[in-house]
Amino acid sequence: MAPRFVLAALTLSAASTLGAKDGPTARARAVLRSSGCGSCHDSGVSAENRAALAVYDLVEPEWPARMSDAQLPKLLGRLKSAPALDRKIVREFIATELKARSSDRR
Repeated sequence: MAPRFVLAALTLSAASTLGAKDGPTARARAVLRSSGCGSCHDSGVSAENRAALAVYDLVEPEWPARMSDAQLPKLLGRLKSAPALDRKIVREFIATELKARSSDRR
């Protein structure tokens, strides 16, 4: 019985780690970086635009944490010419983030 429990625990741990690395936040970060947002919003690339970094910094694991609920949808405004799949990824991230914030407030 104990080996099954250990295997189940390891499986759940690996799944949550993979989910964190490939979840909506990570996918949105990749889209934003590939769309050029990292030139202002990635302190690993440049720390010159402090105002942009104050809104979000893609280097931070929880990069959307400082963004308000109203700021999140504005990410899409910067992706008007991005591929449809990229916009979909960011739209899904925004919906997931807003839903999580809403449930955290309860």
